[in-house]
Amino acid sequence: MEERKKSKLRRIVKVVCIIATIFISALLVLSAYGGLVDPTKTSIFAFITLTFPFLLGLTLFIAFLWFIVLRWRVALIPLVAVAVSWPAVRTVSPLNITSHKITAREDSTKFTVLSYNVMNFEKKNALTHFEGARTLQYIMESNADVVMLQEGSLSIDINNLPLLKPYMKEFKKRYPYRSHGYHDQVILSKHPYTAVEDSTIKEGFASPDEPLSMYHFYARAYDVLVPGHTVRFINLHLSSMMLSQEDVKAYVDITNLNDQPTRRELSTMRYSVMTKISLAFKKHAQEARIIRHVIDQSGENVIVCGDFNDVPMSFTYRTIKGDDMRDAYSDCAFGPVNTFRDNRLYFKIDHILYRGDMKAVDCRVDKKGDSDHYPQIATFVWKN
Repeated sequence: MEERKKSKLRRIVKVVCIIATIFISALLVLSAYGGLVDPTKTSIFAFITLTFPFLLGLTLFIAFLWFIVLRWRVALIPLVAVAVSWPAVRTVSPLNITSHKITAREDSTKFTVLSYNVMNFEKKNALTHFEGARTLQYIMESNADVVMLQEGSLSIDINNLPLLKPYMKEFKKRYPYRSHGYHDQVILSKHPYTAVEDSTIKEGFASPDEPLSMYHFYARAYDVLVPGHTVRFINLHLSSMMLSQEDVKAYVDITNLNDQPTRRELSTMRYSVMTKISLAFKKHAQEARIIRHVIDQSGENVIVCGDFNDVPMSFTYRTIKGDDMRDAYSDCAFGPVNTFRDNRLYFKIDHILYRGDMKAVDCRVDKKGDSDHYPQIATFVWKN
């Protein structure tokens, strides 16, 4: 009798585990393709898309466990889910093992692009870092041909920081073409550029309903004369997630494994945080369509970079990328990475997309600087 009970219990546990495997595998597929659903209609899939890296790791771990217990057929369920989600896997966690060997011809015309949300050149850790110093040092060390900064202004931030004055002479010499651009959009370039002044573009590039809001949407386009070619750069910062300090604190408290969340914290997460993020997703969808319109108006060679405030495979990312652009990180890098690192929110929300007669041969996210974002730098060569 006792043995029969144990056998029945084992069967129940097995069925529950199989159901859980199917459920998690289905969630993985939904998260991989949730970005196809417009968040202005429903934001549920946008939230699910955020979980893709976590679900991918969990699904692979579950497949491994089924192999360990020699349940090969069940192990196929999560593996099939991974296979179905493969385009998203390659985007979020690229598997480029070998690096591109730059030829002598390519080396003579290659150029590098740095995209970096500098958080107004403030310090991430007030106890150990000088204000903005490591950020500017990194920009100098990167020696990129074109630098696109978000949340920064040359006239206000850099020149007014006393600790940065020792760097300024070399800084201005290295980047003779520079401007604070448009609101917090900064371009630093070794090559001449022309700011795009089309009235329809300029008008749509700032949130008209809240131009001074901290949760702003700004973008700016520049035609940069990279040796031998003209490349249109679009530097963007999409609306932030609109979370207050109280919202962030509630999230940090809830994710603290040592403490049990209170009802108030759970309520804040459910009603305040989720509502605000849902609204941000809807704003991103509208802003992404504006950026896409500008891309469609542009010539062949285009690089779009900046703080998307949204993850790979999201509706925002898919809309801006379209069918004609490539992701520099996905083309060149290996493994998953995050570009935001504050308040236990570890997401890749900064991207470098491109199209035209160029090819990305290297791209990396450097864990340096004082900002709450990590910088991303890409190297391009010309195909012809």
